[in-house]
Amino acid sequence: MRTRVNVGVVGCGVVATAYYLPYLMSMDNAELVAVCDRDEARAEACKRLFEAKEAYRDYDEMIERADIDAVLILTAPGTHVPFTLRAVEAGKHVLIQKPMALNMEDARTIADAVRKAGVKCIVEPSSNSPLEPGYREIRDVIKQGALGQPFAFFWTSGVPDKYGPGLGGNPYGAGAFYAKDSGGFLFDLPYAPSQVVATLGACKSVMARGTISQQDRWIVPDSEYNEFLRSVTDPQNANYWDVVLDKPRTQYVRQEAEDHFYSVYEMTNGAVGTVWAGRAFHPVPPGMRFGGFQVFGTEGTLVFGYGPNRASMISSKKELFPQTDADGWHHWPRPKATGKSQWPKPAPGGFNYYHASTQHLVDCILEDREPLVGLDWGLHITEMLVGSKRSSDQGVRYEMTTTLDW
Repeated sequence: MRTRVNVGVVGCGVVATAYYLPYLMSMDNAELVAVCDRDEARAEACKRLFEAKEAYRDYDEMIERADIDAVLILTAPGTHVPFTLRAVEAGKHVLIQKPMALNMEDARTIADAVRKAGVKCIVEPSSNSPLEPGYREIRDVIKQGALGQPFAFFWTSGVPDKYGPGLGGNPYGAGAFYAKDSGGFLFDLPYAPSQVVATLGACKSVMARGTISQQDRWIVPDSEYNEFLRSVTDPQNANYWDVVLDKPRTQYVRQEAEDHFYSVYEMTNGAVGTVWAGRAFHPVPPGMRFGGFQVFGTEGTLVFGYGPNRASMISSKKELFPQTDADGWHHWPRPKATGKSQWPKPAPGGFNYYHASTQHLVDCILEDREPLVGLDWGLHITEMLVGSKRSSDQGVRYEMTTTLDW
C-alpha cells in the first residue's frame, strides 16, 4: 500500500509561497518533488526555499520528466484548462486554484478529462464548503427544519472600519485581478457562492449586474515580489502579504474586468438572496461591522461572522440544538486564534483551506476516495459565477444547468 504522494507545483506566486509550499514541507505523507514557473528566478527561489528536488521553467518538461503523482495548479485562471489537461492526460491527480474556469465550456472540458483519466481533482476554494468543519452540522440542522422555509439571504464583502491598504482592491497582480481574462473580483470571490451552497444547497438561477467602478489603478510592481523571494530565508515565514500591503503602489494598470458584481441567486429550496462581490474604497464608521452572511427563514435566523462565533442560529425549534444561550441562540464557535491575523491571511489557529485542501487531496489519493470538493462541487460553484457574468452581459436571467445533492 502506498504511503506517500510525490507532488509538483506549477505557479510560484504569492499563494504558493505563503500557503501551499510551506505546508507541503511539513507533510508526512507527501513530498515536494518539483516546482515550475515561467519566471526562472521564482522557480529557483522556491526550489531553494522549500527544498524541492527540481525546478522547471517548462511545464510540459516537468510533466514528462519529474517523478510526480499530483500537480497543484496555482496559476492564473486562463491557464487552468491547458495545464489541467496536460496533467490528467499524463495520469496526474490535480488541485486547481480558484477559479476552476471562466466559462462553462472550459469547466466541462476539465471535468470530462478528469473523469476519463480516472484521477482525483480538488477545485478550490475548500473554505465555506463541506470540507470546512461545521458546515455539515449547519446544513444538517437546516435540513431538519431549524430555519423552516428559508426565504431570504444576504452576503456582502467585508468592509473595515479604518483606512488600510486592503481597501479598493488587491495591491498586486495585474494579470490575476485586473486583466480581462482574470475574471475580475467576481471570479476571485467564489467563497460567496460556496458559502451560500454549503448552507442552503443547490442554486436554480441567477440575475446580476457587474460594473467597473474605477478603471485607473495603481499596484505594487511584480518585481517587488521577486525581490522578496530573493531575501527570504525562512520557508515558514514566506508570506508576501506580510510586506506587500505596506509597499508603495507605483505601477499603473487599467481595470479591464468588472470590479463589482451584485448577484441575485434563486436557490432550489425557494430562498432568494443577494451577493455583493467587490471592494470598498473607504471604511465604515469606527466600531461598525459590515460584511458577512445572514439567512432568514420562517422558523429561524442564521448569521455568520459575528463576535467570537463561526455561526449562530436562533430557531423556534430549540429541540434541534444541544444547547442555547439565555437569548435562545445556538453557537458554532470558531477556532481560537493563536496570534495576530492580517487580511487576507487565514486566522492563526483557524481553518486554513490551502492546507486542508492539500491534505485532503493526498488522503484521497492514498485512500482511493473522491474529494468532498471535487468536480460536481466545482462545476456548480463555477456556474454560479459564470451565470452572474452571463446575466450581466446579456441582461437576462441565467438558468443553472448543474446541480448538487448536498
